[in-house]
Amino acid sequence: MRLACVHIPHVALQAVLRRRPELRGTPIALTETSAAPRKPGAAKPGAAKTGTGRTLIVTASAEARRAGVRVGLTAAQAAAACPRLSLFPASDADRAAAEAALGDLGYAFAPRIEREPSRIFFEIGDLGQMYPTEAAVAQAIQARGTHLGLGVRVAIAGAKGVARVATRARELAVVAGGGEAAFLGPLPLAVLDEPLDATLVDTFRRWGLDTVGALARLPAADVGLRLGSAGARLHRLARGLCDEQFLPALPADAVEEGCDLDDAIHELEPLSFVLRGLFDRLLTRLGCRSLACAGLTLRLQLETRAFDVRTVNLAAPTREIAPMLQLTRLGLTQRPPEAPITGVLVVAHPARARAAQLDFLRPAGPAPDRLAATLARLGALCGVENVGVPVLEDTWREEAVGMGPFALTEPANQNVPPPLAGSASAGANDNGGSRPLTIRRYRPPEEVEVMLGPDGPSVLRGRETTARILVAAGPYRLSGEWWRLGDPVNANDNAVAGFSRDYWDVHASDGALYRLHHDRARDRWYLDGYYD
Repeated sequence: MRLACVHIPHVALQAVLRRRPELRGTPIALTETSAAPRKPGAAKPGAAKTGTGRTLIVTASAEARRAGVRVGLTAAQAAAACPRLSLFPASDADRAAAEAALGDLGYAFAPRIEREPSRIFFEIGDLGQMYPTEAAVAQAIQARGTHLGLGVRVAIAGAKGVARVATRARELAVVAGGGEAAFLGPLPLAVLDEPLDATLVDTFRRWGLDTVGALARLPAADVGLRLGSAGARLHRLARGLCDEQFLPALPADAVEEGCDLDDAIHELEPLSFVLRGLFDRLLTRLGCRSLACAGLTLRLQLETRAFDVRTVNLAAPTREIAPMLQLTRLGLTQRPPEAPITGVLVVAHPARARAAQLDFLRPAGPAPDRLAATLARLGALCGVENVGVPVLEDTWREEAVGMGPFALTEPANQNVPPPLAGSASAGANDNGGSRPLTIRRYRPPEEVEVMLGPDGPSVLRGRETTARILVAAGPYRLSGEWWRLGDPVNANDNAVAGFSRDYWDVHASDGALYRLHHDRARDRWYLDGYYD
């Protein structure tokens, strides 16, 4: 078995550079605020602390170290040593995101990986069909890490321990099978462990050992007798022997990306800038696993220490930032957060990207992600309850219509050609193949005045329609929802208060066919619409 070990040196620093790639090549350092010492007579441990701690440098880039910045300096001392130094607080969210991105790097090459802090392992046996040599595999892994914004060290060996040591020694390393001892021999003893125990360091110095090969040449029994199990383990590793098991795990069901904000965000535009970066890094990580984003869960940490959790639904899995950002912005516009935002966590739900294939018989429809963005924009303008598809209601009222959620579905049978004109399936009847009329309804119906004759309505007059009635067919009496008739809360709402009506279809002198109804409960006439 051949294993690849991928290591992120200075993971906390690289996590910040992954979020701020424009700072690469510039002096940068991370800080932490230490707790202030408790003064005599101050509160006991467990009570509130008095005073403020010092802000100390915990890690620095190579450019900052060359300028004189050292771990343990205060922020003021570091800024005095390097005026161009950029200081950032060490963030657990950044570090967790970088560790998760390292895992996605492994899943780009193998279905299962084993994780360690700032390091992953995976098997590369099947990659020989894609890459000519193991060195090419290591270079491809490092290139994918650069694409993710991570500067990684890659080593390939036959054992976990040897591969781990090789990442501490070189940027790229390929340890041939059977050549472990030859590779490890010239290396310094410090690469065997991180960090190497101080007692063992002192012992090796007194014994005059300075390389791994010198330790490997000592008798194994004597080393174990004098240095115990820790020394025996290092001696076996120095000889290229390792008994560690490879214990891989499957990827997580969701991909998370978050950041802690230095200053609270009060407006949508700066929040959109932060979200765009998070979405970009999420989609890059999903691309490593050949997946797309099927939905988002947004968790906003507010200044009040509360959390605002909301879900962003996508019509179809996407790999584009624009629809994700647009839908998120529309959701935040409809329901803004109750307080300024101090932290953001985005959880992407992965799914296979659906391939779009054009149809020979139909024109191309709207893209699902763009359609979802359009529906969300309409919901922001008109209200979510006013956007959807019409659905039938369980009532006899003719004008009754409900609203249901819009779902993009494919037709049940896409390849059946349309029926021939004049056939039974085309809607023809036995009397000549005419189609039924369609009524164009007025919403709401127009109240009109109607003069009655011996055969029914004879004249109608409204705000926009006035005509004599030449032929009237009816009445067609319809009633229902009697238990709500005369509701005092909504006595004028026809859709709520019940109904008892006489319907008439009339041919007017202007040539149109109208539908009228007489509200018998209120003794009023309404123009429902006209036939087309």
